Amino acid sequence: MPMLKVRTVAYKGSKRKLLENIEQFAEQINAKTVFDGFSGTGIVSAFFRSKGYTVCANDLNDSSYLYGRVFLEGYDQDTVQSVIEEMNTLKPIDGWLTENYSGTKERVIRGTNGRIEERPKAFSVANARKLDAAREYLETVDIPERDKNAAVFSVVLAADSVFNNGNDQKSSLKEWCTKAKRDVVFKMPTLVQGPVGTQHKGDVKDMDTPAVDFAYLDPPYTHGVLYSTCYHLNDSIASWHKPPLDHSYALPRPEKICFRKNGQSTGPFYSKQTATEDFSELIGSIDCKRLVLSYSDAPRNVLSIEELVEICSRYGECKVVSRDHRICIQANSMKKISSSLKEYFVVLDKEQNFHLDK
Repeated sequence: MPMLKVRTVAYKGSKRKLLENIEQFAEQINAKTVFDGFSGTGIVSAFFRSKGYTVCANDLNDSSYLYGRVFLEGYDQDTVQSVIEEMNTLKPIDGWLTENYSGTKERVIRGTNGRIEERPKAFSVANARKLDAAREYLETVDIPERDKNAAVFSVVLAADSVFNNGNDQKSSLKEWCTKAKRDVVFKMPTLVQGPVGTQHKGDVKDMDTPAVDFAYLDPPYTHGVLYSTCYHLNDSIASWHKPPLDHSYALPRPEKICFRKNGQSTGPFYSKQTATEDFSELIGSIDCKRLVLSYSDAPRNVLSIEELVEICSRYGECKVVSRDHRICIQANSMKKISSSLKEYFVVLDKEQNFHLDK
């Protein structure tokens, strides 16, 4: 059976190319139920549902919660198609996105000794006005929640398709790129078939995770890569709370996620001081037969892979597998891993389903 092609947003560290590798670990234990603890774009959850697994997922961000609900709950095609057709014919309006994220602005360019240049913001004015019209329209339609979620996801996807950057939403390219010049079009999100799953929103450490056969975790290991900052526009469009903004950045950011300015902690998993405790608590608390963590050997990781394996080994039998499965070794042989390999899976088979009560 060909793999389902899932439309979702651009994302740092997307696991689209690793999906079949991840499923192999679930197949080896004949898993039927899956927990996706850091669901992000929803690509892993969508894939597992399409393969017949019952999926429970969680993420902290508003947009990720939206993606997961659409992929795991589904929607009525006729209803959503009708709404999206209407969205594509709406009269454009000046709204929150147009006011804050369209056109160009003068700003000081870093590393140029104070030179000021006119630079693009996130969207062309024409596209921002269409996005505003569609998102405001969805606040007025009377349709079931799961269908509205799918229509809102369509707006997020449309915005992502014409956003003037391909990496994250912290800044915009210095010139308008090809995709940003295209006219925005609203399309149906991917409808995934399979057992209905559940998507949660919150700190995974606080979640009462259900007992599952297989748990997959792709945590934010890298210090300084804050997903709520990288994808704040997706979150704002998903929630449509129109938060107060700090306009001192290349692209305005919600004030609540200006962590350094606010003197706030960025939360669990980002701090070298607390990472060991955070990961140990999380891994120990999940009731599963097998737990797999993805790990990319990035230079700013809060934990080394050796440290992560040591933590996992507290709760059962642990091994490391390279992305292409060329190497499979036990935890005490970490020093033999080739430095040229960048993608790893840390595979933990829990002893008697060992887990710590929260």
